[in-house]
Amino acid sequence: MKWIFHVWLLVCWAPLASAASLCPTPIKVGFDNWPPYHYHDADSPKQVHGYAAEVLSAVLAKMGCKIDYLELPWKRVLQEMEFGGVDMAMEANINQERSRYAYFSDPYNPGRTLLWVRKGSNYQEQDLASWLAKGYTLGITKEYFYGDEVMALLGRYAKQVSAVSDKQNYEKLARGRIDGFLGDMLATPSGLAKEGMGGQFSYHPMVVYESPSFFMMSKRSLSPQFLQHFNQALAEFKASDEYDIIWRRYAPGN
Repeated sequence: MKWIFHVWLLVCWAPLASAASLCPTPIKVGFDNWPPYHYHDADSPKQVHGYAAEVLSAVLAKMGCKIDYLELPWKRVLQEMEFGGVDMAMEANINQERSRYAYFSDPYNPGRTLLWVRKGSNYQEQDLASWLAKGYTLGITKEYFYGDEVMALLGRYAKQVSAVSDKQNYEKLARGRIDGFLGDMLATPSGLAKEGMGGQFSYHPMVVYESPSFFMMSKRSLSPQFLQHFNQALAEFKASDEYDIIWRRYAPGN
């Protein structure tokens, strides 16, 4: 019976062992400074914080992988990934060009764009089309793509829409020059806090646009088997209390 016990041990430990053996040592993760997704602060410049970084670190730790975070401009991250200088990146969207040299994990962040309004505002409209039809003015982020359907809607109401920087949208809404602006579910609270405006605005319950985020992996240095193990570990982690704690730490509250 002893040999049966040995075989049972091998079967049980095989997935974990094979997952760890697929990891380069360490996994090089390229990132740019973009709170609250991935960033460092003055008190701990070598430690990377943020929602995406915490999720990635936890998943890779469960796989037995070690991590080395490398701060680079985003375009440089993509260049290094294409040629294997960087193994992974966070908060990526899928497109045809990137798919040529990278794998993508299952989605981990819903990537919601919300309508932000002055605190205490009482808008009854349930969607952006109805809200704009009432004549309200809207700020959007310059050169940001909100998906084909929303972009077409913004085009129809172009006279009510202004495209500026995020900071300018905060200031315009605070001064009453616009009635609301579109902003990322997680990045907007972080940006408002940085400007000392965190208590002035809240988000409308409507979800304007969703563009899920993925972890991106270099085909030069990581394998399809690694991707499979990673997705399994990611799914298990997202079902855990540990993930819920991370999400609640960064998700906004009204």
